[in-house]
Amino acid sequence: MLLTLIINFCLLTTMMYLLSLTYKSAEDITATAIHVPRLLLLAVMAVVLMLYPAEVAPGVIIDMRAVPIAYLALRKGVWAGLLALIPLLLYRFHLGGVGTWSAVFSAVGVVLLGGLLHRSVDLSAPRLDWRSLWWRLLLVFMPNGILIPVLRGDPAALLTVYLPLLVVTYAGFLVSLGIQRNRYRLLSLIATYEQQAHQDALSDLPNRRQFDLDFVRMDVGDLLCLVDIDHFKKINDTYGHAAGDEVLTQLGGVLKGRLRSHDQAYRYGGEEFAVIFRSPGNAAPELLAERLRQAVEHTSFTALAGHPLTVSIGVTRRGAAPLDTCFLEADQALYAAKTAGRNQVRVWPLEQPPEA
Repeated sequence: MLLTLIINFCLLTTMMYLLSLTYKSAEDITATAIHVPRLLLLAVMAVVLMLYPAEVAPGVIIDMRAVPIAYLALRKGVWAGLLALIPLLLYRFHLGGVGTWSAVFSAVGVVLLGGLLHRSVDLSAPRLDWRSLWWRLLLVFMPNGILIPVLRGDPAALLTVYLPLLVVTYAGFLVSLGIQRNRYRLLSLIATYEQQAHQDALSDLPNRRQFDLDFVRMDVGDLLCLVDIDHFKKINDTYGHAAGDEVLTQLGGVLKGRLRSHDQAYRYGGEEFAVIFRSPGNAAPELLAERLRQAVEHTSFTALAGHPLTVSIGVTRRGAAPLDTCFLEADQALYAAKTAGRNQVRVWPLEQPPEA
């Protein structure tokens, strides 16, 4: 019997590892909706485990089928667990024997207890309180095989069959849970590193790497603004670099707060920012950019002790020309705004001075 349960244990951990590979992001694991392919996979896992049972009495078999079913009920609720029971119970009725209805009682009991704990136990939480959790999870598996001593007519089977089954099944569940949680931690770390790779820590805006990715997806008609803080070196020299960092942080919030949900501001580098307006329609580029400039000018920056902060902005509309041309136009418009005295907006194409 013990050898068969060990084989079941190895099968279980292998299949649980394969299940973990179906999760492609941390959101996949924490999602509350039922993922039908995974539900079917867990149901198949339970049936596969039944293919290698230990017969403890004529018509009475034990295995670790309860683990994938309990995992599903704990993660997705009682109805998901009951759905996964259908192929398991059909196969058990096909096998027949005096232990059939005991198997039904065990499976349904595990699902019901797992479903009851579903709302209060989040197995994908970053940290689990094992002091209160271990016995509640153990409770889920207690119906599994509880009637075996009755079927065998041997009370000693509580110690020789039921208890070993409970211990091995619970251990299999803990190992399976560890496999899934390790996958979740890995995916969470990947998501964190990806965000950090594309996010500027000071301004809390996407960085230049993310700008480069989004810039190539600009459509004809979108607007590109390049925003440069006026006299930023003087701010660092006068108030210190810590104050300069605080200005960058606050400015990031100002820009982000003046945009629609599908527009995006970026910290391009140093004291320079970029803004992409998606599908602005017939909105005048100078008006959109001017709103940003005024928002900055009218904001009280705490690090500057009441002194105003101003920005120069160059803006252009994406045309049919190559994207490099679009960026060059915005950059030239920004240069024109700075050379004209700063704290102003210039739009490409630049107005030409009248001929003498």
